[in-house]
Amino acid sequence: AAFVCRGGVQRVHLLDGTIGGVLLLELFQRDGVGTMVASDVYEGTRIATEADLVGIRELLHPLEESGTLIRWTDEELLEAIDSFIVVEREGHIIACAALFPFFEDRCGEVAAIAVSPECRGQGQGDKLLDYVEKKASALGLEMLFILTTRTADWFVRRGFSECTITCIPEARRKRINLSRNSKYYMKKLLQDKSGSLAYT
Repeated sequence: AAFVCRGGVQRVHLLDGTIGGVLLLELFQRDGVGTMVASDVYEGTRIATEADLVGIRELLHPLEESGTLIRWTDEELLEAIDSFIVVEREGHIIACAALFPFFEDRCGEVAAIAVSPECRGQGQGDKLLDYVEKKASALGLEMLFILTTRTADWFVRRGFSECTITCIPEARRKRINLSRNSKYYMKKLLQDKSGSLAYT
């Protein structure tokens, strides 16, 4: 397979012929059932662009409808697009998150974490949070904070600790919708001087 890829073929799929319908499963499922050897990027984490707006909207909409996330207008998303990080797999946005820095307070807000339903349980949320933490460290931020109404346990398992609203930067406190009854969590960051945030 590697030989063929070096010869110019972009992707080779290795399938187990003992599995019934293996070819159809490989062709018609996003992640397939075989092993793929690729000479191009199959999946990567990167800063979002305007072209990702539709994919981000598709991820956020169900979570907005359920009340898990606040609603974003298309204009708000477009204005904040440079703050979003996406995981792209074969041209599809399968996960996203946003980092909003508060440089004066040397901290940043993690917001709008969403993973497509078919990709949950595959570590995409962890991958995003890791990328956000590295980006925040590279920006010189020392802490991250979140506001959450439903996903506190996930963040606690990843090193966040509950805090009070007074720990949130004043500029952000002024915009908090208190009727959502959000809880506040913070995490101290280890400084990353590498700055290596290329497509990973």
